[in-house]
Amino acid sequence: MDIQINRSACTGCSYCTVVCPAEAISLQIHESVWPEIEGSRCILCGECLYICPNNVFSSPNYAALPVEIDAEYDVVIIGAGIGGLMTGAGLARAGKKTLVIEQLSFVGGKYTHLNTQDGYAVSTAAWTCPGPNSRIGKLSRKLGAQIRWITIHDVPFRGDHWVVLKDGRRFSSLDEAQETLVGGAVGMARVYRWIADMYHPGRVYPDEMTARQYIQKFVPSNEEYEQYVETIITHCFASQTVDQFSAMETKRAIVDSIEQMTDWGTAAGGTAAIVTGLEKVFLENGGHIALRTRVVRIDLEGDRAVGVTLADGRRVQAAVVIHNGGLNRLIQLVGEENLPSSYLSRLRNIKPANVAALILGTNRPLLGEQHSLLHAMGWERTLNCYAPTFFDPHLAPPDRHILDVFWVMQPPYDHHRELEVVEAQLRQIFPEFDQAVEKSIPMFFSGWWTAEMAHCMGQSGADRLDPQTPIKDLYLVGYDCIGYGMAGDIIPHGVERVLYLVLGDPAYAPEDEKAGSKLKKWGKSWGFRFVAAAKSLLARWQ
Repeated sequence: MDIQINRSACTGCSYCTVVCPAEAISLQIHESVWPEIEGSRCILCGECLYICPNNVFSSPNYAALPVEIDAEYDVVIIGAGIGGLMTGAGLARAGKKTLVIEQLSFVGGKYTHLNTQDGYAVSTAAWTCPGPNSRIGKLSRKLGAQIRWITIHDVPFRGDHWVVLKDGRRFSSLDEAQETLVGGAVGMARVYRWIADMYHPGRVYPDEMTARQYIQKFVPSNEEYEQYVETIITHCFASQTVDQFSAMETKRAIVDSIEQMTDWGTAAGGTAAIVTGLEKVFLENGGHIALRTRVVRIDLEGDRAVGVTLADGRRVQAAVVIHNGGLNRLIQLVGEENLPSSYLSRLRNIKPANVAALILGTNRPLLGEQHSLLHAMGWERTLNCYAPTFFDPHLAPPDRHILDVFWVMQPPYDHHRELEVVEAQLRQIFPEFDQAVEKSIPMFFSGWWTAEMAHCMGQSGADRLDPQTPIKDLYLVGYDCIGYGMAGDIIPHGVERVLYLVLGDPAYAPEDEKAGSKLKKWGKSWGFRFVAAAKSLLARWQ
């Protein structure tokens, strides 16, 4: 076997173990992680060379043949993640000759799923999409992507969130948990006044104001409620604590979640169906995708991007280059000497999130028949668990189920210990854990390979990177860029900004900045004020 493994490059995403057709690759989990290939089972297909985002596997004998592409395009997009595909779809629909270059063997990047040999859909990082009213859902619809959604209106139960505390308390919905933790009607009146403030478009808070300070402004002296918000919002959406998450980002994330939960659900076929819909729009409008193709340089002439150079030496000219490959890769492709020192310093000082997941295949729904999510607070690790098979049973083999368990790792990031801690916690939450779990796939996303730019103070919302880089005709899209709301659902904001800048099409002016959107939020703010007043009156009568 002449496939080399660069152990030090592995972050433990497990893509290779999932996709290997011979199931010859295993992940060795110690303080650090790395893959091993069982030589007697390896069929030398070379698939592992193009399934690993970190290029851990290499072999000159199994490299893919060059993909046929033209020498010149209007736009070249580096990376076929959801940000790259959305941007490509918009540009292709506008008549731009567009090429998307992807080093992996599949499109979607961290926003799709890979199928195991026995039929489980394993998310590549994005564990949920909140449904048709999410920012991703809305932009996909605007771009013409045909996506069939399965929502709470299409299933027998609403899929309420469980909230489980270490002290044994279990709440069957967020409403029940919240009302209990804030002390009934009086406390809920405060919560509704807080929500009214979130909706009010004129309420702006200083950049340095934290989520904890924002909570305390409306619900004072309630540490347990602060922990609740941290569990279901800042940890779940952004891998951050209430002291790292900003007040303004909290406003937008919670408003987004309230808006989207009215049609909470998933795409039929999982996140991969969203990617497939966008890919179809792109290709049907003349777009070209080059898989298993690596870019080694973004070509510059003076202070302007003019194309890219590929690993096989070919050069592709383009009037515009759009990068969807992360910040570390941007520095490598442009060359640090070509970036302003202040911009380079900002890129290098970005705080990444170090997160992990455990994808469980089970013989019964661990969350029960009526719940799609679970939030666990008070333990050593805050767990957020999502059951994609609640909405779409076809994401698992017949009579089997999936539970995606997500958490933020803690220093010193000992991967083996992280797994031990979480599995012990799951056994406390689910007494039938060992009898139910038939498949367990750990996934680790460390450092700059994860969602590189975590929602921290100073890198949230409008403070995230502007898609327009200091280099002319070079733009960024993806999780690192300007955007508001929940996890990967912030990506469309930056995509629309790029489409607006490149095309000048007012249809892509960000929804948040439109007068109509602000007016609707102002009206809802007054509605929540009325609910708060009613709650206060009810408490007095009681």
